[in-house]
Amino acid sequence: MKVLKAIGFGLFIALVLAYLFIIISPKVFMGFYPFGIRTAVVLTGSMSPAIEINDFVIVKKPSEIKVGDIVSYKENDGGMEVLHRVVKIEDGEITTKGDANNIEDKPVEISQVTGVYVGKIEYLGKIISFIVQPVVFSIIIVLLLIILFAPYKKLKVFQKGEMKDEKKR
Repeated sequence: MKVLKAIGFGLFIALVLAYLFIIISPKVFMGFYPFGIRTAVVLTGSMSPAIEINDFVIVKKPSEIKVGDIVSYKENDGGMEVLHRVVKIEDGEITTKGDANNIEDKPVEISQVTGVYVGKIEYLGKIISFIVQPVVFSIIIVLLLIILFAPYKKLKVFQKGEMKDEKKR
């Protein structure tokens, strides 16, 4: 039972850390890159076929940006973060375009770039989106806490009682 408790505790800690890093880091650490990277789940197909909906993408802090790079940036209106390919750089601004889009995006200042694409894990975003739903995440936490704090001594007594009953038969 100690092994189950250790496994449960490890899973609990891993889940909480993964939740903090994967879900909260893009919102809280804007401009700060724990471990030098940030993550996001792709919501649209504008970068298809290179990057699909529900892909889990990893971006690093921007240093050098060149034409052909895939970058993330905040839109001019301060709205959503966009992940598109750089098609033009001039006068301190970049112009991007989604691979699946027919037209280029409005130019943005290079200072609005929040990350440079490093890689992806296909479809992991779908799993993450499911797990971080408040109800699902709460159920997972409760189950892990039950595993951690279940009355193992009572379980052992119960098991010993069953064994004694079997010997009497």
